[in-house]
Amino acid sequence: MKRTRVVAVVVSTGLALTGTAAVVAAPVQAHDTGIHDNCTNFNERFPHGVGRRGAHDQGGNVTNFKRSNRIYNKANRHNSDLDRDNDHVACEKA
Repeated sequence: MKRTRVVAVVVSTGLALTGTAAVVAAPVQAHDTGIHDNCTNFNERFPHGVGRRGAHDQGGNVTNFKRSNRIYNKANRHNSDLDRDNDHVACEKA
């Protein structure tokens, strides 16, 4: 799937406080990896989830998740629902 960028064009006319604006935007397409769609897909690659370095599972039961700020941040940018309890561990499971 091809990624597209949003392009905005603003046109103003008139005096400083008056004017018209037009915004033209191209549709934004979703990522195409599929891994960030849900925890089922994410856990295929990372069976116990991924967390930021220094993060702790909110329940305290999961300690064997992968620790990687880069992977966690990328996953959270694509789909913040992967870490619904906001403990900085995405898709943790024992």
